[in-house]
Amino acid sequence: MSINWIKITERAREGIKIINALPYETFSTVLWYTHRQMSPCGASGTAASATTCTVGTSVTTTGRADSSTEENPTSGTEPEYTLEELERLVGVPRADFLLLIKTFSYILRRISTFIIKPSLLQRELREKLQLEDEAKIDAILRLWVRETTPIMNNLASKRYESNVIEDVAWKLNVEVSSHCQQREKTPLAVLQMKTGVGEDINIEMTHPELVELYNQFENIQGELDAMLATKAPEATAAGNQ
Repeated sequence: MSINWIKITERAREGIKIINALPYETFSTVLWYTHRQMSPCGASGTAASATTCTVGTSVTTTGRADSSTEENPTSGTEPEYTLEELERLVGVPRADFLLLIKTFSYILRRISTFIIKPSLLQRELREKLQLEDEAKIDAILRLWVRETTPIMNNLASKRYESNVIEDVAWKLNVEVSSHCQQREKTPLAVLQMKTGVGEDINIEMTHPELVELYNQFENIQGELDAMLATKAPEATAAGNQ
């Protein structure tokens, strides 16, 4: 079964070819660099609490055989790379290097918005993305599990057992990219929810992300309608017996 979690464009396919051509050690370094640039400090729960928060364009290398180092890439005495040094390490033209970073960002961003079985994600990375190295697939999978486990543990905690949504509101924000680019403004939708225990949940989304969320709700509604439609005749038949 394939799920509609990512769209592979021609540019993304070119970026995946570059990923496939990387040695594993270089792949792992770029993977963690991209992940750290996308993640706020401390967002990874307990795993991140043991990690020193750094700001800027540096990343530590990770070894293929040392899984403990990969779980905590800033530990140890491995060298750190600036963005320019990372580009030299990868050893591809500037355009290909930028495409590589964008492709990594795209993949990590998409998998962070879906909660699926690890075995299914592994198959998707292999078949849909056509990643060729099983070790690279496993590295992405371990990173995804590392990031989603705290979320799932929180959802499984007792405080969420009766933590139903009681109020929903929304508002629009405008994000300005920088002081030098005031004209480049990105509209953002903010979904505001309040739970029964008084917890506020705010979700900020761009227009494409909002459309994706809407489509997911449409799919859920379709599944529920289909399930209710199949149960209705069964209930009627049981009542006539």
